[in-house]
Amino acid sequence: MKKAIFVFAIAAVLFTSCKSEKEKVAEEETIVAEEEVAVADEKPDYVGFGMEEDDLPQGLKVGDKVPDVVMMTDDNKEVNLKDLYSDQPVVVLFYRAYWCPVCTQHLLELAKRAKEIEDKGVKLVAITPETYENVAKTKDDTGANFTIISDADGKIMNAFDVDFKVRNDYQDMIEKKLSASVAKTNASGEAVLPVPATYIIDTDGKIVYRQFNPNYRERASVQEILDNLPSTK
Repeated sequence: MKKAIFVFAIAAVLFTSCKSEKEKVAEEETIVAEEEVAVADEKPDYVGFGMEEDDLPQGLKVGDKVPDVVMMTDDNKEVNLKDLYSDQPVVVLFYRAYWCPVCTQHLLELAKRAKEIEDKGVKLVAITPETYENVAKTKDDTGANFTIISDADGKIMNAFDVDFKVRNDYQDMIEKKLSASVAKTNASGEAVLPVPATYIIDTDGKIVYRQFNPNYRERASVQEILDNLPSTK
C-alpha cells in the first residue's frame, strides 16, 4: 500500500512538473506574441523623419491604378508614364537627393544590378525633387545610368502620395549635419521630400508591388524587386 502511494506521489509530482513546463512555454509564447503585436502597432517616428503628423503621405497601394503623369527629362522631352508601362512593366522608385547617404547607397547598389532588372524587360525610373544639376551629382556618386527624373513641380510625388513638407527642425538638422539645404537642392525651391518608396507597375498600369516606409532607412532591395517583377512573356 505504501509502495502504491509512493508511486502515485511521484506520478503526481511528474504531472505537476510537466504541467508547469507547459504553462511556462505557453507564457513565453504569449509574451512573444504580445511583443510582436507591440512592434506591429508601433508608429513610425514621423517627427524624427521630418514629417508633420497632419501631413502624412500614405502612398498608392497594391492594386491601385497609377495616375497619368507626364515626366520631363533632362533634355526637356516629355515622357508619359502610361507610354512606358504600356510597352513593359516599370519600376518606379523615389529618392530624396544627392545629400542623403542612404539614398546614395541604395542607388549605388541598384546601379550595380540595374541590368538584371532591365534584362527582364522592365523599365527602371527613379524620381526625385532635386534639380537636374543635382541629379548629375547623384549619377556621379552612384554610377546610375538608368532614367532619373527631376520632379520639378512635385506633381509626380503628389500623384503617388509620397510627398510631405519637411519640418523646420529637420531642415536645420540636414544643414548642420550634411551641409545641404532641402529647399535649395530641390527644383521647386520648396522644402518637400518624398517617402523613399518603390513601386512595380504592370502593363495594365496596376501596382503589383510596393515598398513604402516613412523610415527612409528602409528600402526595397534589388532582390526584392527582382522577386516581384511580373512576367513579361
